[in-house]
Amino acid sequence: MIERRHVFHIGGYDPITPERHFERFRRSLSSLERTWNVSAQTRTVASTSKVSASWDSEAWGPNWKTQITFEMLRWDDLVLRDSQRGMWSRLCHSGHALFDFVVTGTLFRYVYASWKYATFFVFPYFYVVMFGLGSASVAYASTRLANFTDALAAVYGILISVSIFVALMHWFGPRRRINHVLDDAIFSRQFLYGQRPEMEKRIDDFACKIVERARKADVDEIIVVGHSLGAALAIAAVARGLKQDSQLAKHGPVLCVLTVGATIPKFSLHPKGHQIRQATQIVAGELPVHWTEYQARDDVISFYRFDPVTLKRVSRDRSDGRPNIRRVQLHSMMDPASFKRHRFNFMRMHYQFLMGNDRRSPYDYYMIICGPLEFDDITAPTGGVDRFQADGSVTNRVTT
Repeated sequence: MIERRHVFHIGGYDPITPERHFERFRRSLSSLERTWNVSAQTRTVASTSKVSASWDSEAWGPNWKTQITFEMLRWDDLVLRDSQRGMWSRLCHSGHALFDFVVTGTLFRYVYASWKYATFFVFPYFYVVMFGLGSASVAYASTRLANFTDALAAVYGILISVSIFVALMHWFGPRRRINHVLDDAIFSRQFLYGQRPEMEKRIDDFACKIVERARKADVDEIIVVGHSLGAALAIAAVARGLKQDSQLAKHGPVLCVLTVGATIPKFSLHPKGHQIRQATQIVAGELPVHWTEYQARDDVISFYRFDPVTLKRVSRDRSDGRPNIRRVQLHSMMDPASFKRHRFNFMRMHYQFLMGNDRRSPYDYYMIICGPLEFDDITAPTGGVDRFQADGSVTNRVTT
């Protein structure tokens, strides 16, 4: 069983600070205790920098105890900077991104890979178009009612239309995450075309952190977690780590990769996505690296039943480790009332992968990163369900 584990976490396109992430972690440990009848505690954030923030935790049951160092590999400052761009700049650059994803055929590949994700990708543009049409309709009706004609009607119509459009964007943009998803599209295009050197530098920094920890060889297991867009960054960081040190996965700690709610094909399906395509091949081809990806039907902000390496649809779970693909049900993790309440809150469902479970389930993020079972055991098809007893103790083998 695992006594010491180091977890590197790379989040998605979300400006979540270490303080907010720590609070989520603390709340989720409480869920872990209730669900699995175990004990857990965490200390405050021990260190923080532009690149990372870390804290120590531990979890235990009647016959096991695991110490965890959780290190958040940060790029929230870059996301926050993007969110501060002006409205017209956002509309211009996001329009350019949409044009690019259409003319390169990438959007149509999204439809083939996951029509739900393709819908998510275009939904903010639908809002923008509706705001524009609605504003123009109100402006036209207003000028007709006022009996304006010719040039006067055109001037007043433009002023009214633009004013309403700006008001709608300022009101609904942040509240409906329209701005956020448009910024995501802008970032994705810029990253693909090598226009985000600060992100490239940050991935190099992530790789150095992983290599440094592996070389210390003072833990039993290292798990690199990537959620949402962060899954592609996690794969890129591990691939660069393997280039820096070909013995990365052989220093002692077992090197594991966990991708959840992943959007790796978002980059890989673009003609300019060769960097991420190559990274997935490197990680998948490194046999000592243990990689598992979890996918869920109810998570529309991901690519369900789609292989991030071969870029082909899959009809069932896969257990060849290149990577292992596990399909899980979010409703099996959540309290029925909670699932019913949040089912159509797509962002909330997307983040369930990083939250504590209400019920014992084959997938439980906090049991994976804080529990005693080795990565291959806890990410097996049944997870920890057959290994943990009612009192929180662990059996040596799967019960029948």
